[in-house]
Formats: sequence, C-alpha cells, structure tokens
Amino acid sequence: MKVRSRCALAGEWIHGQLGTMHSLKLRQGRFELNISLTLTGVLLAMTCVLSVGCRTFVQQKSNSQLLAARQLSLRGAAAMQRSRQQDAEMLFSEALRNSPLDERAHWGYATTLWQRGDRQRAIEHMREAVRLSGRNPEYVVQLGEMSLDVGDRKSAREYALGVLTVNHKNADAWALLGDTHQSERDWSAAEECYNRALLERSDFPRVQLSVAEINRHTGQPKRALAILDRMTDLHASASTDPEVLLIRGIALADLDRGIEAAESLALASERLPIDRVDKHIQLVHAQHRIGELVPARMTLGRLIASNSINPEVVRLQSMLDMSFAHLSDPGAQRARDPSFLADQSGARGTSLPNATPNGSSKLGIPNSTRIASPMFTGDSNGLLR
Repeated sequence: MKVRSRCALAGEWIHGQLGTMHSLKLRQGRFELNISLTLTGVLLAMTCVLSVGCRTFVQQKSNSQLLAARQLSLRGAAAMQRSRQQDAEMLFSEALRNSPLDERAHWGYATTLWQRGDRQRAIEHMREAVRLSGRNPEYVVQLGEMSLDVGDRKSAREYALGVLTVNHKNADAWALLGDTHQSERDWSAAEECYNRALLERSDFPRVQLSVAEINRHTGQPKRALAILDRMTDLHASASTDPEVLLIRGIALADLDRGIEAAESLALASERLPIDRVDKHIQLVHAQHRIGELVPARMTLGRLIASNSINPEVVRLQSMLDMSFAHLSDPGAQRARDPSFLADQSGARGTSLPNATPNGSSKLGIPNSTRIASPMFTGDSNGLLR
C-alpha cells in the first residue's frame, strides 16, 4: 500500500509537472500570439492613418490648385470682357496648368483659341468644358455653334436637340437649331425655329437679324427693312453693326434704292471683320450688282491678302476684271452715253427707263461707274444670273 501510494504520488507529481509545463507553454504561445496580433493591428492602424493622411494631403493640394485655377479663370473672363484677348488666353492657359479640372478654364481657353483661328483645339477644349460641367447648356450651345461653323451640321443639330430635350424653352438652342436649317437654305424650318427663340426671348438681335435675312432671301425686302428698323430702335448700336448694314444695303438694292444701298454697303465694308470671309464675298456681290465697281474692288482687296487661293475670291476677281475691261471698251462707253442711248431709243420710238437728265441711272449711280450689260447682273442673293 505504501509502495503504491508512493508510486501514485510520484506519478501524480510527474503528471502535475508535465501539466504545468504544458500550461506554461500554452500561456507563452498565447502571449506571443496576442503580442503578434497586437503588433499587426497597430501596423494596420498606422497604415490606415498614413493612407488617410496622404489622401487628405493630396485632396487638399488638388483643391487648392483648383481654387487657384478658378481665380485665374475669373481674371481671364474679365480680361475677355475688356477685349484683352492675349491676356485672357494667357490667364486661361495658366489656369489649366494649375488644374485641368476647371471647366471654366477650358471654356475660356476654347473661346480665345477660336477667336485667333485655332478651331480644332478650340473644339477639343469646349468638349472638355461640356464634359466637366455636366453638359452645361450654355457650353453645349457654344460647342454646337462651333461645330456648325466648321461644317459639322449634324453634330450642331444634335447638340441643339439635346439641350431642348432637357429644356424646350432654351432660346439659344432654338436659335442654333434655326441656324442649322438656314445653312441648308430651308427657310421655312429656320424661320419656325427662330420664331420659337423669339417667343422665349423677344429682344434677341442675332435671331432678328437672321429673320430679316430670311425675308430678304424669300423676296420680302420691305419686311426685312422693317425688322432692321425695329432692331435699330431698340439698340442704337445696331445702326453701325456691319452685318445689319450689309443686309440693309442688299434689301435697299432689291427695292432699287441705289444711293442708300451704296452708302449702307460702303459702311459695312469698312466695319466687317476681315475673318468674316463669307460676308465680304456677299458684300462684293452686292456692290457689283448695283454697279459700285471701285468699292467692290476695294472690298475684295481686303480679302485677297489672306484668301488669295479661295476659289470664290478668285472668281470674284475675274468677274471684276471683266467688268472693268467692259468699261474700258470704247464701244461700251459710247453705248453708255445718255445722248447716244436717247438717240437710239428715239429712233426706235421707245423711252429709256433707266436714264435721267443728269446722266445717272434710276438707281442714282453715275453711268461712268455702272455696267449697262445684263450679263453682269446678279439676283437678290448676290449670285450671277
């Protein structure tokens, strides 16, 4: 019994020691595991803090750059309003260097690029302005106008319709849609769109001018003049606007009011920007049609310097050369002499409808500068018959 008791006690003691050692190892392992887990947690927490801190720092830097860009854009817009185009372009360019996320900087830079003739880059920046602004309707309409000017009628129409889908009362979008129809010479559809624009904004000079031009094209010069007179009553500056003067001059020529037409067209020639090639061509046609050959030559001379290879400019130069050659022909000069014409008409027992006692035509243009031959006569659109 004693031996067993001692053996049992010894066994229990050894078992207890092994259990104690096992327990110590478990506790040590758990401690190491706890320490490892704790260190891992601390590292993860520090990583998160550092990551959030970096993002916050980057975001703050980005926000400060965007704020600086917007301040530069505001200064650029102010410079553009004061017609300081070079300063405006420099400020918008600097704004984009600060932050390419400023939609106003893209808009302003596009506008200045367009004005100096860099049309492709201007359209690219305007597209970016539209994207960044969430399709701001003002930017979309301007992008449509640019597209139409470069001949992309389809895109221009899509931009206009896109704005009208969101807001069918947008007068600028109706005007753009009317422009697309006018470029196709679809006068009825164009006038309908312009009338919708005027319904939303009664005082809309650009649209009123387009309606006057449509009336001139459709054989209603008196109505065109009435619209122009109304514009002048509302806006004194319209009386010196070159495009208003051009349309007025052509409408007056359509009504055989030659002296007034010549004066209006001469003023238009002085004021038209040289980059409006299409309007200068229209002006040359109009001056030639009423026999104002010298003014027509002067108007064309402004175009030749920068548009010498333009096919229409070349054609106009040839047309004027033929007209001046006709003037220098002695036979043609004798045929234009009032006394000779009177003798010829008297011999035929007919009257001379265009002759006046002072040697001028019924248009009031001296015969020395007019073309009597119908081969040099154009229609109301400025095209040769």
